[in-house]
Amino acid sequence: MNTWTRSTEALTDRLLSEAQVPRSLQEYGGRIALVLITLPGVLVILLAAIGPWIAPQSVGASIALPFMPPGEGFLFGTDRLGRDLWSQILHGGRGLLIVPLVATVATVAVGTAVGMTMGYLQGRVETVLLAVTDVLLVLPPVIVLLVLASGWGGGAPVIVLTMVLTGAPFLARLARAATLEVCRAPFVLVSITQGDSTFTILRRDVLPNVAGPVLADSGMRFVGALYLAAALSLLGFGPQAPETNWAVMIRENAEGAGLNLWALVLPASMIALMSISANFILQAFADRIAR
Repeated sequence: MNTWTRSTEALTDRLLSEAQVPRSLQEYGGRIALVLITLPGVLVILLAAIGPWIAPQSVGASIALPFMPPGEGFLFGTDRLGRDLWSQILHGGRGLLIVPLVATVATVAVGTAVGMTMGYLQGRVETVLLAVTDVLLVLPPVIVLLVLASGWGGGAPVIVLTMVLTGAPFLARLARAATLEVCRAPFVLVSITQGDSTFTILRRDVLPNVAGPVLADSGMRFVGALYLAAALSLLGFGPQAPETNWAVMIRENAEGAGLNLWALVLPASMIALMSISANFILQAFADRIAR
């Protein structure tokens, strides 16, 4: 074997031994990209949470002419009633954050409980619950929302109930499939042999293994609840004056977008950033739990 061949093989072995370096750099770059994508949305979520405490003006204070452009003491100008647009943004995010979050938690809790019950007990209980979820799966969320809103008016209970009725069946199917797989594991069979109660087995053995897939789907549930809350406000069932939220701001200020474009673009951007960021955060959290 000549010197050239030996040198080539040595270089090849060295490159193969260092093949993990680009992979590490790629993973590091992926984390940086995730931070850069979610950081604006995290700031939006933070503003939605603490906004009413730091707003320079009260929620209903009309202090200038309608649809004034940015400047003259107003960071983003004014809305259709001459209210400081930035103050309205700070006041209008909390409702669109808390209500979808409560709806998501309720949907995940109900869907996971029903799915784990179906997957573990099976038999007649599974048959009945599957029939109920099959019926609920075909219900359009917007139609359910409008029917409930027309009878009970707009509000958090309507959004939460709509999400539970239309979102929990999907999560129940997902949790059932994961539970069926986990129930075949040896550690579950050992618990059954030891005489552990059904609740103990589901809580201790099944739930930790089902949580990852369920949380991965919960990001989409939050986005769905956020859009339902926004749709309810856009249709006129949202909070009444002087209370507001970002979706109400879009509906009220659309007619004056030509005078102050920020009155329309700013609340729409806030909703988009919040939904994207929440989805990424919940997905990252689910991936960590799955490990």
